[in-house]
Amino acid sequence: MATNRRPVRRARAMRVFRDALLTLPLLIFLVWTLLPLTWSLSASFKPVLELYMRPPTLFPREFTWANYQAVFAFPGFPRFFLNSVLLAVGSTLMAITVSTLAAYAFARYAFPFRHLLLLSVLVPRIIPRAALVVPLYGLFANLGILDTYTVLLVSYTATAVPLATWILTGFIKGIPESLEESARIDGANLFHVLYYIVLPMAWPGLVTVIVVAAVQSWNEFPFVLSFTNDATMRTLPYQLYLLRDSLGIQDWSLINAFSIVTIVPIVTVFLIFQRRVISGLVGGSIK
Repeated sequence: MATNRRPVRRARAMRVFRDALLTLPLLIFLVWTLLPLTWSLSASFKPVLELYMRPPTLFPREFTWANYQAVFAFPGFPRFFLNSVLLAVGSTLMAITVSTLAAYAFARYAFPFRHLLLLSVLVPRIIPRAALVVPLYGLFANLGILDTYTVLLVSYTATAVPLATWILTGFIKGIPESLEESARIDGANLFHVLYYIVLPMAWPGLVTVIVVAAVQSWNEFPFVLSFTNDATMRTLPYQLYLLRDSLGIQDWSLINAFSIVTIVPIVTVFLIFQRRVISGLVGGSIK
């Protein structure tokens, strides 16, 4: 009996060891990700002087809402929030429109160098943003659209279209062409095919593209920093960057509260649609 139990114990020990190897990196990554966010959230509820006390504490000794009240009362905060919302929504809608048409062309039309062109679509994603700022600044200055919503909408949309096109191309390829052919026989034009067949069946990919484009636009910083000087054009990430320079002695409690307010809307959207986003990314890459 003892001899028979040894292989079972050895297999059980190997299973525990394997699970530990798989779990340990996940725990390290979880701590690495959540610890800064937890510290920032805790600091946002502390009086500013408490952050300079030693030894530091993870949880507030004195809990206060004053930092969040100061954020919402900050001069221009409603305008900064509105700018972020308008730019995120506007650029996402534009990116969806452009990438849907481009993805349909790549998925359905056999034109020369189609695969090479689809690969080249991702080139702007490879080039660092800092390398794009100078040539784009010269282009937008010649067009006379600096310090406008137009320059930000165009630049935000251009950065969202490549990945969106790749994702939607995979989903549209997975839609049977026979459905579109049947619709055309019944008299449907291209707009009807896209609106009534392609978009509903590619809905998981559309949700993925919408969330990814919205997150990217909401967090965008280099373009708004480089292409705007007017204070009324600032977004929440831009104003967050300016806080450290404008406050003199650093009010880290206020800065952390502003950070939390900035990320909460987009984190909430991502958490609501996270399953669809993950399945959409995986599904689009497989298809």
